[in-house]
Amino acid sequence: MNLPGTAGGPRAAHAVGRRLHEIYVRQHHAVDRLSLVRLTTGAAVVRTVWHLPPGRFLADYTRLVDEAGDEPVKGRPLDPLAYEALRAVAVVSAGAWALGAGHPAVRVAANVSFCLLQRQVVRLDRTLWSYNSHLNVFLGLLSLVDDVERDRDQDSAAAYATALLAAMQSYYAAMYLQSGLAKMLTVGWKWTRGSTLRGAWAELGTPLGKQLSAVEPNPARAASTGALVYELAFAPLMLAAWRHRRLLGLSSAGFHGAVKATMSISFWHLSWYSVPLFAAPDRATAACSRLLKAGRRNRWAGLGLAVAGAAAGAAPLVASWLKGRRARV
Repeated sequence: MNLPGTAGGPRAAHAVGRRLHEIYVRQHHAVDRLSLVRLTTGAAVVRTVWHLPPGRFLADYTRLVDEAGDEPVKGRPLDPLAYEALRAVAVVSAGAWALGAGHPAVRVAANVSFCLLQRQVVRLDRTLWSYNSHLNVFLGLLSLVDDVERDRDQDSAAAYATALLAAMQSYYAAMYLQSGLAKMLTVGWKWTRGSTLRGAWAELGTPLGKQLSAVEPNPARAASTGALVYELAFAPLMLAAWRHRRLLGLSSAGFHGAVKATMSISFWHLSWYSVPLFAAPDRATAACSRLLKAGRRNRWAGLGLAVAGAAAGAAPLVASWLKGRRARV
């Protein structure tokens, strides 16, 4: 006989355990979904490297900060030529890896070059690690998949892929939770008053954001409260409403779309991951997986895909270099 109020305890624990089992053990098509996550990660790394500041700018900016004397930059920057060479290695290796190149040298080059580039930028502002460090984490984790698929049987590889996919989904949810908790610890429930967001709309906002900052405080209060609740609730909802995770992924893309529309702050890499991690239909993930597997089965097809990825990654840097060369001439 259960005491009053205790019967729900075992049932709740069983429900949580069942949901964790669904997420970490029984995700169907995990191998296919990881293929799409891999393609997304490679594209995100390449796009990030495209938008890193040029080597000459980093060198000049470091010198200006040092001369200002407020807080000298620690360590010496790479020579601009070496920095640009590192950017080229990063986009070529990441582009080739994204389209299936699984050679250890390609994976090592992508991880090491991207990490060193991030380190050069973070020298100037340590807070930048928190902006896209998940790209380093995802790139490193996914780089292990090729060895697993080759060295393990099909069931073992599928189990590993499921655990890895679930870990990345959990990491994604943890980023929202961290953001919500940071607001609570620094501002507290005062965040829901909307004054911080209203000020950001006025100073940094898009035309739409500036219009919202000029009206009565209620829109800012509603948006601030909604953002805080959403960030704190994302991880619990992933667990409680796992069968509706596609809606959760789409809501994530919509959330960042609203931030971009009102504040012109782009968390594009999170929006990109909301699709392959949660929202993409199985048909799309299967098509991506077939593309990458075709490259593994046929040496020439694999070489063609790797070359295409490398060329796509390097093309903007080459175009920028040629443009600068013509301007100097």
